[in-house]
Amino acid sequence: MFFFDFGVSIYFFLFNLFLSSHGYSEAQLGILTGTMAAGNLAGAIPAGRFIQRAGMRNALVTAVFAAPATLCARSLSPSFALQIAAAFVTGLALCLWAVSKSPIIAAITGEQERPLAFSLVFSLGIGMGAAGALAGSRWPEFFSSHFGSAGPLAADQWTLIAACSIAALALVPAIWVRAEKTMVPPRPGSLWSPPVRRVLPAVALWGLVAGSFFPFGNVFLATHLRLSLRSVGTVFSASQLCQVGAVLCAPLVFRRLGVPGGVFTMQMATSFCFLILALTTHPLAASMTYVVLTAMQYMGEPGMYSMMMKVVPEEARAGASATMALTLGVVQLIAATTAGWTFTNLGYPRALGIIAVAALAAGFLFKSVGRTETARLVACGNQGRAE
Repeated sequence: MFFFDFGVSIYFFLFNLFLSSHGYSEAQLGILTGTMAAGNLAGAIPAGRFIQRAGMRNALVTAVFAAPATLCARSLSPSFALQIAAAFVTGLALCLWAVSKSPIIAAITGEQERPLAFSLVFSLGIGMGAAGALAGSRWPEFFSSHFGSAGPLAADQWTLIAACSIAALALVPAIWVRAEKTMVPPRPGSLWSPPVRRVLPAVALWGLVAGSFFPFGNVFLATHLRLSLRSVGTVFSASQLCQVGAVLCAPLVFRRLGVPGGVFTMQMATSFCFLILALTTHPLAASMTYVVLTAMQYMGEPGMYSMMMKVVPEEARAGASATMALTLGVVQLIAATTAGWTFTNLGYPRALGIIAVAALAAGFLFKSVGRTETARLVACGNQGRAE
């Protein structure tokens, strides 16, 4: 997982900048991001069935082979027709990776070490984002100095291919994985069950907030703030490291403020950061705001998932989690497609102002859900004591 996360992090840090340098607008980048999200969404159910039929190890090997191969093909030509088709296939491959990764971890670990294993894997993923940003912002300079303009490929393309090669190294440990158990993927629960129905609107609105800006973060830093590639890598890496710290500190905030109060506070902070970012033109101030913004956004997400698990019965949690994932997939597909058009036609300041309002509304929705559930639990407790 180290090799795959590191290689893919380098790739996605640089890829939008590569396309931007070939004349792609934010609107076109949004279409490609939405297409990849569509592939991810379309692959969710087939990926679960493939794991059941082929086994977890074979599914993991397939994902680790298919994703770098497709990404490598995308780095060879900026043709929009190629990018559209390959973006959908990339979504399918990354979906298979995501769906097979968690069952593999659960299958090769015992009950005692499993929470630590998951924590390490997800922390590693964020940490590799920081390392990938540093590498992706500096390797093009290295390839340029060693290869110059000779050959059919540019320095950024050599970097993208190197990133794919690193990700493909994950094939070696994946082939050696021994996991005999096959976990049955959860089926989505009903969208209309009362607890899920109360939480899903807030989840969907927050998914729109997250999917509208963060896929364009590196392009925003490079084109709107006009930072150099090296500076973009430094800011992006700092934001990833702050995300790790924020996620680790989130339980302390939830313990003090409660989960609904903690989520509301962090989403208010996220909204405020979006507003500051919309009004700030100084590169250093905007970069610092961007780092805080990403930390606040990631800090609230564990609480959001915890709220969903709290409001549904234990036997319905697997279905609720799948429903939540499908909902986020749909809204992020919509967000990525429409946000690119919005950034291109309205400009970043106005678009960021709109996202700030959406984040504010999401915070109040989550607060309302928290109050409703608290009142319901109190009523149930009183009823139980009366009986």
